[in-house]
Amino acid sequence: MSKKICLFGAVLCAFTLTGCLSREQADSRLSKACVAAVNVFLDETQKIETLKGADFSASPEGPDFRHVTIHTVIMDGWLETENDYECVFQEGFGFLNSGYTASIYQVHVGDDIYGSAGGQIQGDAQDHLKLNEAVRKSLYGK
Repeated sequence: MSKKICLFGAVLCAFTLTGCLSREQADSRLSKACVAAVNVFLDETQKIETLKGADFSASPEGPDFRHVTIHTVIMDGWLETENDYECVFQEGFGFLNSGYTASIYQVHVGDDIYGSAGGQIQGDAQDHLKLNEAVRKSLYGK
């Protein structure tokens, strides 16, 4: 009987460890989701050509929020420019980091803020729907 309990414990440990997501892996997902969020609001002639890097930090919004600054190269026709954009995500980790969820809270594109701020939707409802759809596809592939 004790062998069965040990085997069950080993299988349970292996199962929970395979689903773990590290902080670095979560940050990588968030940087890609931030690119998707910014692309929603760039002019039709612009697109993010290269993600040069990203900085991550806790957000002043609260303990379940993550602030992401992406450093990009934007292609506007033949002109390349370097720009930084900021996103704030609300995220959560499951027991032993076995599950991970994230959603966009706000994105800064130029002087404009889209998403939420102070419990109010920034931008119009259609922009909010496009933003959430792009981020969901980036994070979860659905």
